[in-house]
Amino acid sequence: MFSAKGVYALIIRVNEPIKIEIGKFGEIEFKNGCYVYVGSALGGLKQRLKRHLSNNKKKRWHIDYLLEHTTVEGVFVWQSRKSVEDKIACKLKKRFDYIKGFGSSDAKCVSHLFYSKNKVKILNTLFKALRRQSIFIEF
Repeated sequence: MFSAKGVYALIIRVNEPIKIEIGKFGEIEFKNGCYVYVGSALGGLKQRLKRHLSNNKKKRWHIDYLLEHTTVEGVFVWQSRKSVEDKIACKLKKRFDYIKGFGSSDAKCVSHLFYSKNKVKILNTLFKALRRQSIFIEF
């Protein structure tokens, strides 16, 4: 499964409000609570997730800056030969607050990072959006 191409959603915990400089994006204030970041791994899920979970990496994407200061609590993965991250992001946008432009500079949806104080609400929304075709791993 993890050597396959696909899409993933990182479940991220921010324990206390924090301001982070996100490259050219500028300073962003993150509230405490749960965030979900949706991305694609068309080069392989294993490599992408290994990179995201590593502490030793060059900052390349918006998410790299956030992960340096937060905890990944789990990850959804699902196989796909094409990128469906935008479809999922647009569904999440209808239910959750988001940071405009985060992780979506080359996407149709307004953001790929979504926020809720309620982690269970995020998890349930992802399960429904993916019609149970995903695997969830909690850390």
